Amino acid sequence: MKILDESIAGLKRRYKILVTTDDIETVAAAKLAETAKKARLDGFRSGKAPLDVVKRMYGDGISVEAKQQALSDAVKSILKDQRVASSHKTEFVEENTDGIIINLDFEVIPSFELLDISGWEFEKYVVEIQDDEIDKTIEELRKEHQKWSESEKRVEEGQKVVVDLESCAFQKKIKGKEIKDFEIIIGSTSLVDNFWKNLIGAAPGDVREFQVHYPTDFIVKELAGKNTSYKATIKKIFDRAKYELNDEFAKALGFDDMGKVRERALIIVTEKYERISKDVLHRNLLEKMSTVYDFDVPFCMVEPENRVVCRQISEEAARLGKQFTPDIEEECLKLAKEHVRLGFVVAEEANRRKISVSNDEITRAINVVASMYPGQEKAIWDIYSQGGNLQVIIGPILEKKVVEALLSETKVIEKKCSVAELVAIDEEQFDFFKDAPGIVAAESNNQMALHDGQNSGDSIR
Repeated sequence: MKILDESIAGLKRRYKILVTTDDIETVAAAKLAETAKKARLDGFRSGKAPLDVVKRMYGDGISVEAKQQALSDAVKSILKDQRVASSHKTEFVEENTDGIIINLDFEVIPSFELLDISGWEFEKYVVEIQDDEIDKTIEELRKEHQKWSESEKRVEEGQKVVVDLESCAFQKKIKGKEIKDFEIIIGSTSLVDNFWKNLIGAAPGDVREFQVHYPTDFIVKELAGKNTSYKATIKKIFDRAKYELNDEFAKALGFDDMGKVRERALIIVTEKYERISKDVLHRNLLEKMSTVYDFDVPFCMVEPENRVVCRQISEEAARLGKQFTPDIEEECLKLAKEHVRLGFVVAEEANRRKISVSNDEITRAINVVASMYPGQEKAIWDIYSQGGNLQVIIGPILEKKVVEALLSETKVIEKKCSVAELVAIDEEQFDFFKDAPGIVAAESNNQMALHDGQNSGDSIR
């Protein structure tokens, strides 16, 4: 093998390689000898046929295999000492008497130095819990712990339905996919594709067969865009009734009296806003990291990330009635580059600190996903057991652990705030479209521009 040319542009590498005739003949000779040991030809004992006879019989096939093997060996010899970012690409140039010439293109992982963050300072918001927040939490507990009485009415929103559920995934019946006494709250948003709507109007004893469509961007590729058929046998229907806020309600929750319920509600609401506060703190650290780290990232990794970001933001734009403008599209690309860059930093920090994700942590995370798709638990597990899909689970867990380790080395100052202030801060970080024009306003402005040659500056937010 000979390297005829080498070019470097940022993280991109291109090698022009000549795989010589000698390289190919060496591989072919080895393959021919190996074939001769196993060949069974008429007139010869097994493995004893002369090489020239074996070559006449198998020479063409061996020649093709030898070229492929010599090319593969040449590519591997170039890549073995490179930190390749993703898959490489080869391009055939020509074949002549000297051998075969190809171009090999790939990108390398960037090199960078980890920064000292010990001098960084962050604010951690601490919410002062007021009585009204405790009251709201108790009311939520009352909604979650309803009294249920069996009903003879047909299924309607707000009821609880007990069904025996069978699923047929990927259009094929899978044995062992029946769930007995599965409880569904009619109106719940926890199940995909408004699962519960298919049961409206049913009576005990009825059987409903229906399909649930998984969105094309569903995280599990094997389910994405697929239909899963379900068969639900209605067993019981229950109406709900609210508890009075008294000791009967407290005992239904497992407490002695309402005073204990109030103590528990305080713990719940405190933990809720503590999680939000931590999320804000984590995002602030990542945001600062994205401003101080500035190195090139491989386009082969940015491109798929950009597609994901653009799809998510365009869907959010449609939901909010906002335009997905070229400026926003440019911001998506910038965001994708930041994501990839932070991914490299997080991975490097994890290596330096020997931070990893345990099997127990992976199991818990997959169980959370699987619980969202009744009847598909085994399919979800099978999908995530594949190495490539598992990274979707591992990545966020690793990032969280690294961020917590980094924050322990910075100065974190607690700052008191109200619930409303914390919620506003949290929502502000997600307000991607705060300056984007609304679709209705844009259409109106376009019509005005056609009419009198100028756009109105007003827009519907």
